[in-house]
Amino acid sequence: MTPLPALRLLGPCLLLLAACHSDPHVAELPKGQLAALRGTWLLVPEASRADTLTYRRNTYRFRYRPGGRPGFRLGPAGRFIRYDLAPGGGLLAQEGAWTETGNGRLHIHLPEVEPAEPDYELELLAHQKGLLKLRRTPR
Repeated sequence: MTPLPALRLLGPCLLLLAACHSDPHVAELPKGQLAALRGTWLLVPEASRADTLTYRRNTYRFRYRPGGRPGFRLGPAGRFIRYDLAPGGGLLAQEGAWTETGNGRLHIHLPEVEPAEPDYELELLAHQKGLLKLRRTPR
């Protein structure tokens, strides 16, 4: 008996597996689709690594952290709010703007930050339901 029938099934099975595998990366959010990320995202430092920042929606049940969690809000019409930890606890909101610059990239401009901070980009590395992984790159 030859293994030929089994080999004939291998190709279609591999194609089916590839079609069913959903890659949670940028390919799922082409240019013009980043608006799906609107809302408030808070940093998860315990899941962040080196240059990869991990965020969860603010509706996630976080463990308590004294002083709060930094994060950001992507609003409609390009409105951006960054939340940084304030001296003495709490959060400091800094308003700015976001624009989509390319496939999976957001340009962030914060005009009211003192001292003035250069613009930067957030590159989308992964997006799964309620979880966001970004890389911050200088402009």
